[in-house]
Amino acid sequence: MVYFQCEKCIATLKKKQVENHYLHDCKKAQYFRCITCQQLFDRESIKAHTSCITEEEKYHKGDNMVKKSKFVNKPKEIVKCDLQSLRWSGFKKTSKIILMSYENYKCDINELIDKLAIVFAKNHNDIPDNCDKKKMKTLLLDKVENCKYFVIDILKNTLRYKP
Repeated sequence: MVYFQCEKCIATLKKKQVENHYLHDCKKAQYFRCITCQQLFDRESIKAHTSCITEEEKYHKGDNMVKKSKFVNKPKEIVKCDLQSLRWSGFKKTSKIILMSYENYKCDINELIDKLAIVFAKNHNDIPDNCDKKKMKTLLLDKVENCKYFVIDILKNTLRYKP
């Protein structure tokens, strides 16, 4: 049996529950991750994923013909964010995009403010040094303080995005 995890709400689903999930329960869900092989599938490609190599290994332990899967214990791929091509779309969205390019989605607040200043200045035809970083930090913390997707750790001076 193949199980998937919704990338939007982190629900674990059997394959036959996935279509019902994105049609009724989590309408914004676009991607699902296979629990066994950790591959990411969209709504269409998930239909073709009926078994994993690791499942074959599980059921054919004595066969020497089955090779170990290259997907087992594969580290998460982090997509690096290009600040020069990133467009300013508000504190929350731009912070989310920048934080998604970090492992564990966590970044030092001052480092994040510097990156936000670069993106803001580039999109507003200004110089990053002209941005008031203290004001940006205050605005950012006000915006993300009550948002359930951001976790602020004042002691470590970090901001974390939890998808």
